[in-house]
Amino acid sequence: MTGSAERTRNIAIIGIGTSGKTQLADTLLFNAKVVPAIGKVIDRTSNMVLEQEEFEHLTTITASLATIELSGVKLNMVDTPSQDGFIAETINTLQAVDGAIFVMSAQTDIKQEAETLIKYAGLCNLPLIFLINKMDAENADFYKARDEYSSYLNTRMTPVAVPIGSGETFAGIYSIADRKTYLYSRDASGRARQAGDVPGEAAAFEKEFIEAVAENDDTLLEKYLNNQKLDAGELLESTRKAVLSRSIFPVIPGSALLNIGMDKLAEFCSLWMPPHNGVSDRVPLQSSDRDGKGTSELRRDASGKPVLFIFKTVIDPYAGKMSYARVFSGSITQDTVLFNASTGTEERTNHIYTMMGNKSKPIDAAESGDMIALAKLQTSRTGDTLKAWKDALAVPHVYRPKKLVAYAVKPRGKSDEDKITQTLNKIIEEDTSLSLRRDSQIKELILEGVSKEHLEIVMHKTKRKYGIDLELVLPDIPYKETIKAKAEAQGKYKKQSGGRGQYGDVWIKIEPLPRGKGIEFVDSIVGGAIPRQYIPAVEKGIREAAVEGFVAGFPVVDFAAAAYDGSYHVVDSSELAFKIAGSFAFKKCMELASPVLLEPIMLITVEAPESFTGEVIGGLNSKRSKILGMDQGEGKKQVIRAHVPLSEVQTYGDELRSITKGMGTFDIEYFGYEEVPAHIAEKIISSRNKKEVKV
Repeated sequence: MTGSAERTRNIAIIGIGTSGKTQLADTLLFNAKVVPAIGKVIDRTSNMVLEQEEFEHLTTITASLATIELSGVKLNMVDTPSQDGFIAETINTLQAVDGAIFVMSAQTDIKQEAETLIKYAGLCNLPLIFLINKMDAENADFYKARDEYSSYLNTRMTPVAVPIGSGETFAGIYSIADRKTYLYSRDASGRARQAGDVPGEAAAFEKEFIEAVAENDDTLLEKYLNNQKLDAGELLESTRKAVLSRSIFPVIPGSALLNIGMDKLAEFCSLWMPPHNGVSDRVPLQSSDRDGKGTSELRRDASGKPVLFIFKTVIDPYAGKMSYARVFSGSITQDTVLFNASTGTEERTNHIYTMMGNKSKPIDAAESGDMIALAKLQTSRTGDTLKAWKDALAVPHVYRPKKLVAYAVKPRGKSDEDKITQTLNKIIEEDTSLSLRRDSQIKELILEGVSKEHLEIVMHKTKRKYGIDLELVLPDIPYKETIKAKAEAQGKYKKQSGGRGQYGDVWIKIEPLPRGKGIEFVDSIVGGAIPRQYIPAVEKGIREAAVEGFVAGFPVVDFAAAAYDGSYHVVDSSELAFKIAGSFAFKKCMELASPVLLEPIMLITVEAPESFTGEVIGGLNSKRSKILGMDQGEGKKQVIRAHVPLSEVQTYGDELRSITKGMGTFDIEYFGYEEVPAHIAEKIISSRNKKEVKV
């Protein structure tokens, strides 16, 4: 399937979860005569689902690409996830397309992710067409949905069509853009007939539509104000310019399930969404080097040098790695040499595929404007730029996923850590919202992501694809210990059991340091009380004993230790003896230095609608938090900042979603360590001692 850049449209399907994004993509596949029947997620016949977990959870977790011919254009459409845990892939996709269809439900189920999508569509300068879907559903209300979404998203949604009926009576649409009524059969065939009926609401919305378009076209505005007749072709062209400049955002009612209005939606995309080479209609795409200093305009020209952007990675245990890419410039064949702008390494293209949802078709070449899949690239990852020349200029990232939850991963059966790590690293290459690390203090493998649900789906996927059964458990809290008073003590190690003995004797002082200073050691020995070669051993003994802890076995930090006196034996003294003596001295000092527990404190920033502010603050106060302040956020939102112990917010994301009905968000980052209140410290120490007894 080939086509010139002028007739190519690269579109993302984005929107609210359960709004019917995947159903829309399946219906467009049917309308393009690619499949014999409309696929459905609910009965597992969808052609756009790539992962089994999507059927089981009834939610999109990975972007799916399909290339079709529809309404006179070549349409590369990408169905995308909406849940927080997988939205990084959607935002990667937004960098690879030129426009988007934003799908919402006529049942008005507003969710926070809509804000995130609107924000990043704006950062990517993408024109949008809104679809209020599920007009056939019970309680569907096009006008209410439009008003509430417009208000919540602070986005002017201009109806270009209004519904004929709703729910069981939903029969079609009146297109304001061409002033025609289209009635559909409810057999999902998509066949429509024109009728003369015009809904009563049409006149008011027609006025709103014309005024919105005319505001962006002086000639049209003058005609409108002078009550002159507006030519339909002129109106459509002015609408195109207004949509491309993001001056208006058209909204249309429809039912993807019943295929009502989907032909008009595709037609509007072909009319108003930018062609691949429509750089005059959009801000030219810029690339920057890794330091953000250099810039270079990427010319969308088939005759230019190849420039590709990888927006998605899929790794199959059997087929290997597939990299989904947008060809911004030039053309490639099955043996094109490219360079990765991020790593500087060379890549050679092998097999090239055009995608049709969960099916692929090999092709010999791809040109500027195409969205394709490349097999078995060696080093390239999601977000990388591939070019025909070697330098650091790359398409800049607009989004860095924030890791909001952390869970320890442990095998349910026998499986070595190396195998677990290798497998999870493959999953992480597909999902940029994940990260994996080993915590040396608590000795656990920690998987970080956006939500627990996100990580649970990852666990299911890991078992299905790689046969490794893992469970998620809350990680141990990395408590630490410190001292509040000065102390000094002697450590003496003497052992005689025939032959050469062991002898080490040292006096040390310890005192508290400011929080975060770690451990400092000072050699204050004078007069040769301890030979210089044994001083490092004393320090080592102190540091090793500090790692083992004193109060509850957690590392001791933020203290200064000084060795100031001692004695030695010419024959029996050794580094080992002085290391043990240093350890003994430190433990004796800890008994006298008022040791306490420290806990990690996080800086949490919560953004939520004003109506939930009281509940959010109340919830934080119940977690021993210190409220730092509250500021006005975007729109009608408040931003609350607080310091809160990590132990209190390990599952905060689930709680916040419940409190704010999914409309609150939060960021969290490490702030420092503070002393644990005595009554809580007693419980921690008791629990720790019980664990040690069991072991």
